[in-house]
Amino acid sequence: MKPVLNEEKCPAMGDYCPAIPACTESAMSYVVDKSIRKGGRIVFDYEKCNECGICVTKCCGAAIDIN
Repeated sequence: MKPVLNEEKCPAMGDYCPAIPACTESAMSYVVDKSIRKGGRIVFDYEKCNECGICVTKCCGAAIDIN
């Protein structure tokens, strides 16, 4: 089961997101994307993800689910 981001719920603040540093596998990152309203987005590297679910518990916007 992989983490999935609900971008509508995600505040997408790379310097604030508590889930990114909590990821023990460094499988999450913030990507600047000026083409979207928020100016960036959170992305998962599924090659690194070990499906532990820490990101779900640390997400400040309840925007991550495991599917």
